[in-house]
Amino acid sequence: MRRLVLATANPHKVEEMAAMLAVAGLPLTVHAARSLGPAPTIVEDQDTFLQHAALKARGIARWLAGQGEAGETLVLADDSGVCVDALDGAPGVHSAVFAGPDADDAANNAHLLAELAARGLEGSPAHYVCLLALTRVDGAALPAYPGAEPSDPDLGIFVGRWDGEIRRARAGVGGFGYDPHFWVAGPDGARSVAQLAPNEKHARSHRGQAVRRLLAGLPGLLA
Repeated sequence: MRRLVLATANPHKVEEMAAMLAVAGLPLTVHAARSLGPAPTIVEDQDTFLQHAALKARGIARWLAGQGEAGETLVLADDSGVCVDALDGAPGVHSAVFAGPDADDAANNAHLLAELAARGLEGSPAHYVCLLALTRVDGAALPAYPGAEPSDPDLGIFVGRWDGEIRRARAGVGGFGYDPHFWVAGPDGARSVAQLAPNEKHARSHRGQAVRRLLAGLPGLLA
């Protein structure tokens, strides 16, 4: 069994990605980086989802290499966020810290709603973005990978986008982050992501799209 390490400290992302990877039935064991030791905090001070995901994937890979981890072990990093049209794409890459470096989901949502209110808006078109970066602990080049975006040889990049609307109205108790205020169309009308069952969210979400692109080529990589 090959090890795949998730380079994120967000337990909600770990839960979602581990669940989606598990149903694929691949010869992988999935681990959160922090379950393997005192993983370093990767400073996310760049301007794009790609830069942040690459920083996290390579940073955790280097840390694991220093711990004696096998070179073939895979590291998968996620960088994601919500981009609101009325805010010129903000919070974007700063979604996790929109209300400040120690902000939680409630504070970030409150800050986002305050920004809409300041503009006299009840809502705005928006989209979620998820960018996954895959690398090996030894930094070796990855083989050609269907579904991956063009990138450096040591990285596999997989992108998902989910269009919807940010509304000041809140609904639902599921999900995390901005999900209670992110509304998406459906056959029975619009619902917030926090109202969707986990399997429905996985089937439609930005993260689900990116993971499916990853899974399309992962069997060949593991062969």
